[in-house]
Amino acid sequence: MARGATIRVPEDYRDIQTAVNHALDGDIILVSSGSYNGFTVSKSVTIIGESNETVIIRGAVVVSASGVKLSNFRVVLDEVAGGSVAVLIKGVDVVLTNVVVESYKYGVQVGSADGRASAVIEYSTVRSDRETIFGYCSSLSLFYNTLVSESGNAVAYCGLMDVEYNKIISRGTGLTIGGALSEGNIAKENEVNVTGDAAGIFVDGRNHLVERNKLFNGGIDVRGSQSVIKANLVVAPGIGVNLVGNGNIVEGNIISAGGHAIDLYGSGNLILNNTLSGSRGVHGLNGRENIIAFNFINRTGNVGVYMSKYTNQNVIYGNTFWLCYNYDAADESGGNTWYNETIKMGNYWSNNKAPDLNGDGITDQPYHIATTTNLEIVDKYPLARPLISLEQPTTTPTISPSTSPTTALTTPSSTSTMPSTTPSSEGGFTNTVVASAIIALLGVAVTLLLLLRRSHK
Repeated sequence: MARGATIRVPEDYRDIQTAVNHALDGDIILVSSGSYNGFTVSKSVTIIGESNETVIIRGAVVVSASGVKLSNFRVVLDEVAGGSVAVLIKGVDVVLTNVVVESYKYGVQVGSADGRASAVIEYSTVRSDRETIFGYCSSLSLFYNTLVSESGNAVAYCGLMDVEYNKIISRGTGLTIGGALSEGNIAKENEVNVTGDAAGIFVDGRNHLVERNKLFNGGIDVRGSQSVIKANLVVAPGIGVNLVGNGNIVEGNIISAGGHAIDLYGSGNLILNNTLSGSRGVHGLNGRENIIAFNFINRTGNVGVYMSKYTNQNVIYGNTFWLCYNYDAADESGGNTWYNETIKMGNYWSNNKAPDLNGDGITDQPYHIATTTNLEIVDKYPLARPLISLEQPTTTPTISPSTSPTTALTTPSSTSTMPSTTPSSEGGFTNTVVASAIIALLGVAVTLLLLLRRSHK
């Protein structure tokens, strides 16, 4: 056959493997409805099924060539067929589109020990008992897929990753976007629902972007450094964000947790402009030189922000502590600062009854922070008014996930949005003009603080 020819199954060859054996690089193989055995693709061909409902592959599919494109069929791997991985990709620049994978064990493996493989998987559905997508690859892109793991992790770390607009359901960790040495991965606009006791998104390495995801029943575990965790919605029965790494930015998220909204262990992190509710808004167990600013800490069940005796040189200012039960804040260290001296700004405490007789926006007495030490820990510049409007109801939104794995994903239009980085009136409040102006100064103030501290090390 001539290069770039079209081969039809079963008209030209009765099965897919025979068609691949007779094909040349660049050929297109069209597969009509029917049931076929698993096959190995050793040439750079395109295989297109008539429909992923009527073209059924019973057995494993192995892609050993590069530049292969597969679309519009269903792969079913059961114990009778043998093997443990439904689709094994060894080649580079492999594309799966509109493919359904159903596996009694593992779904799609991208790469083996050499770590060379790379793939794009889009508009597909992968269901497996254990890991849904995993491997040892150079790069992996996932767009608009439904990925379901019944008892394991859904998407494991695999090289340079770009994971966007997927629906992920798992009993184990939903999505791992970085290893210890990884850099520059993206997890964006995904919906992650964890049915077991695991993280929705696990982040390691550095310089990753986790933005505008919706997470239910599992939070975000940040172990690496210099990543941005931005504008996500997290509804979790336990910890919302576990911030272990250093130098990360956690900004504009809406976090509703049964436990602590943010557990803080790392240093040099920026926690900015979030809406936090849970037993505690921020629970600082360790860490130094973190900045916690302009957050809305809403109706926490125990303490709004807690700093343990192991914390030091953290700066907390510009936050609104709204009706926090028990204590607005507690500090067992005495080494943290509850105001920004540079811009003379503290926090708004809804339990602060001190007047502002001169009308300068700062109450006339400092606000005392709860502590079991003998130190006097105060906010020197407590705000007389919050930096946000509290005219709307101040309940944190509770949004139920669509738990059915069969729910179709629609391609978002250019105007499709998740909750904005700055919470809107739908989230219970709106920012005022004053808050906007203050936030505009935040970058300068934060930079000055960090530079001053580092210059003295």
